[in-house]
Amino acid sequence: MSEPFSRRDTLLRHNAGTWQGSFIRLDATGQECERFPSSLLVEERGRLIVASLTNGSTGTVRTMEFEQPPAEMQVDPAGHWSLGPERIGPWPWVSELCLVQGDRRRRMVVRHGSDTIESVVLVSEGRPGCADAPPTCPHRSTAVQTAGGDGDQAVWLLEHTATNRVELQLMARRRFGMAQQVTLRWQPAGSDWLEIRRSHAASGILEPLSPVQPT
Repeated sequence: MSEPFSRRDTLLRHNAGTWQGSFIRLDATGQECERFPSSLLVEERGRLIVASLTNGSTGTVRTMEFEQPPAEMQVDPAGHWSLGPERIGPWPWVSELCLVQGDRRRRMVVRHGSDTIESVVLVSEGRPGCADAPPTCPHRSTAVQTAGGDGDQAVWLLEHTATNRVELQLMARRRFGMAQQVTLRWQPAGSDWLEIRRSHAASGILEPLSPVQPT
């Protein structure tokens, strides 16, 4: 009989340790407005999981700690995870999604306005010596595409190179009483697409994490 799935153990197994990389903040149009090098240490201290993020430009350190992953944190068996509110409404909210492949990760912090997206932060990380070179500066989302019909979907092409393809999929416009989804997709060179999706029902309640079928 297999052991029960542990969000805490899975999170640590794939994400603990030191991650180095860069934060690139894009405005609502997809244009870069800020970037800085970063170093993130995720470790156990006693019974706590502690994540300490250092801004390489200012030296500022921000720390988050918890004994167990919070209820609103969804963890995939492969170590991918997402974080955000358990319930959303017509007010602004923030979601964070992370995909991990061995010694490299891609994270995305999305600030959702009451109507449209306000900003996106692309985080490219790797173990020491394994981080990918950051996109050229200034960076810009190469395309924003929308599909017709009710509940339009927007696709931000955040990296589109021979070694990495990173996409963010979300609602082009928010409408109260409609289901909401935000999906992070990453295709490293020679690999299948990796995906994680955070979904809220029309009621605003967070839906359980379910496998995403890449397209």
